[in-house]
Amino acid sequence: MNIYICEDDEKQREFIEKCVNELIIEKDLKMQCITATGEPEKILEIVREQKEQGLFFLDVDLNCEMNGIELANQIRKYQPRCFVVFITSHSEMSYMTYLYKVEAMDFIIKDNYSEIKKRICQCMEKCDFIYNQLDDGKEKNFFVRINDYVKAVPYQDILYFEVSDRCRKLILHGFDIEIEFAGQIKDLMTKLDKRFLRCHKSYIVNKDNIERVVHEKNIIILRGGAICPISVRMGKTLLK
Repeated sequence: MNIYICEDDEKQREFIEKCVNELIIEKDLKMQCITATGEPEKILEIVREQKEQGLFFLDVDLNCEMNGIELANQIRKYQPRCFVVFITSHSEMSYMTYLYKVEAMDFIIKDNYSEIKKRICQCMEKCDFIYNQLDDGKEKNFFVRINDYVKAVPYQDILYFEVSDRCRKLILHGFDIEIEFAGQIKDLMTKLDKRFLRCHKSYIVNKDNIERVVHEKNIIILRGGAICPISVRMGKTLLK
């Protein structure tokens, strides 16, 4: 799920963005922060092109012609099922969410920074749960944590995973992409769906991208010509 932040105060915007990015890593959420800006038009510019339902953290008073509630109303024209959370100093403005019928998930008051992060966390976890329920029929992504950011790689673009020579590291091999990341192969298997098979003690293959299996050489040839080893025992499992 994509996250958008619109807050005109730079310090507060940086705080919200920092909270979001920390929580994505801490809670292992399948989310990414697309933009953090003080300009509502920039949000709308991206939303017009990005039709996937997102999570929006919006200030109410943006010190421009369009306030946060009006912005939310515009966003819903492009993403009717998106999630909207207002973070504001103006508690008296909450009634406007009903006036504009924007169906806000939460209305967080800027009076306590630790409470703000707690509420942001609750919203993100709830959205992650709801979105995953709605997303069952859609193409899934594998989220790779690299230093302080998270990269989304569509399952369909993954060829195989390999145990790296470096301790507690794995390598994702895909079409025109190779990423090393922290992890262990036994834990990785619990996060993947049924299209992935552990074909070797050090390899996990995406069955959807297999072209053929050469049993006499104990190898799998994948789309694009990539080669992945397979153990004798797992070769039988793969045939089934």
